[in-house]
Amino acid sequence: MQFSKDFIRKVAEATELVDLISERGITLKRAGANYKGLCPFHSEKTPSFNVNPERGFFHCFGCSASGDGIKFLMQFDRLSFAEAIEELANRASIPLEIQSGGPRLPNPDEDRGLRCLREAATFYREKLSVPEGENAVNYLHKRLVPESMWVQFQIGMSPDEWQGTLNCLQQKKISLEEMSRTGLIKVSEKSGRHYDTFRGRLMFPIKDIRGRCIGFGARAMKPDDKPKYLNSPETSYYQKSQILYGLYEGLSSIRKLRRMIFVEGYLDVIRLHENGFTEAVAPCGTALTLDHIKIVQRHADTAILLFDGDTAGKNAALRYAHLMLPIALESYILTLPEGEDPDTFLLNHGKEGFDDLLDRKVPTLDYLVQQTLKKFPDSVQGRIQGLEELLPTLQEIQDPKRRQLTLMTIGERMSIPPGLLSKELKRKENKSLHKKQKNDTVTCLSNNTKVSQDEQWLLQSLLRKGKLWPKVREHLKSEEFQTPHFQLLYAKLLELPDEAFQSFDPYTLEESDPELFQSVMLILTEEIPSHDFGLSLKRIKERNLELKYQERLLCSDSDEERAQAGAKRRKEEKELKEVKLIFDNIMAL
Repeated sequence: MQFSKDFIRKVAEATELVDLISERGITLKRAGANYKGLCPFHSEKTPSFNVNPERGFFHCFGCSASGDGIKFLMQFDRLSFAEAIEELANRASIPLEIQSGGPRLPNPDEDRGLRCLREAATFYREKLSVPEGENAVNYLHKRLVPESMWVQFQIGMSPDEWQGTLNCLQQKKISLEEMSRTGLIKVSEKSGRHYDTFRGRLMFPIKDIRGRCIGFGARAMKPDDKPKYLNSPETSYYQKSQILYGLYEGLSSIRKLRRMIFVEGYLDVIRLHENGFTEAVAPCGTALTLDHIKIVQRHADTAILLFDGDTAGKNAALRYAHLMLPIALESYILTLPEGEDPDTFLLNHGKEGFDDLLDRKVPTLDYLVQQTLKKFPDSVQGRIQGLEELLPTLQEIQDPKRRQLTLMTIGERMSIPPGLLSKELKRKENKSLHKKQKNDTVTCLSNNTKVSQDEQWLLQSLLRKGKLWPKVREHLKSEEFQTPHFQLLYAKLLELPDEAFQSFDPYTLEESDPELFQSVMLILTEEIPSHDFGLSLKRIKERNLELKYQERLLCSDSDEERAQAGAKRRKEEKELKEVKLIFDNIMAL
């Protein structure tokens, strides 16, 4: 198909590049006269992909990809030049103007690779109708997969030979380089000979959104063949994180219903399509990713995630609930009964049973709260622990309104005041996302948090200034320490009499309590800056007062009780100021 230069220019000028790129799930934000976003052609965390809407031109400063709308469509959708022109013309409602005569434009390299994959898919399908495909046919009959589904999903069988596919494709004048580039053959490290990637396996062609074969999923037919499922390697045609099995076959239903049902396996997808649930899709041999979610957002408004009823399925459901919650997408979690998968459930209960099951789907937020609460005790402390687990996911919600609504819902489900939720979320946000978790032992004292630094400083002062001990015993309990190691150390020190600290000699502990001796020596030899003992004590106790106050709020059922909790908190703060004054006077002596 040939087009004139004038027609090509007309199509390019009619293409709104920002809209074209945004339609493919790429988020662009205005930056002056241009737009910026994360490059779709390479992995990056800092946006380097720039789009100039006036010139209709894009350029990535990270990987140097650049061009107009035609070039973008060729690279992103893997289209030939002619296919990209036709797609953009249809998009802009411009009638095609096909030029007759003249030399044909050469197809780009991608077309040769797609032809290679197409020929392989045809070869595998043909193998189902010959004796060597008997194992695959018997397996499909055993799994009750009707032949209409074999045809619709173009299921095939790879020959149980080392070079069966290779020889067939060579007869089609396809080079070893093209076969290797599409992942159909490999090279032996020992002999240097080429051999088929897939041998003696049931073959599921994986298609892009235009229905072109870009890779394969393959199931072993022999019990000793490992792994049971083998996918094409990552190639320029096939990126697992950007492909959904069944999307092409169900695209019209997905766009009509505006929803997708996610399942785990190829046969699960086929079974759902057989029963009329043609909006079913599955990731191809990989976990669900944010790239998959972008595909959903491009074609649908709702995602239903369906999981097997076993422990692995329930764990995956909880993991994916955390992934889905921050996404501006209506999403639901649905778990099957114990021991069932979508394939067996439909065989046992039919379409009506599956319709009833879909009615029991749970909104992602509700599911996440329910399952998180189940992990912890049904107590105030248990709810606080559950909240701690949910907060990192809440931080990922970018839209302030959506985040606030989510906070209110969580507060209602967990019986936690919204004000406390907002405060906890803000506290989390103030911490660095990239800060490494602090080591809780005294061997890493230099890396301790501010709280544990106060505990460390306080202990060192006590060991060096014995006159503090009598009053400290009276006003500070071991459970007020947050760092477990320091809490244990302080508890052991409390067992010693006051006289032991008047002229404290740690070496007296070397034989009587070697473990305590080592801990004390590490505390005493650690160089720390000069500090205010009373201030450290005050900060430790203020932290504990805050925790007690939060617990009282959680247990409060009325405004009156919350007011009482506030009054008690103010009284305790006043008493704390008096305690600090006592120790300031001791230190001044």
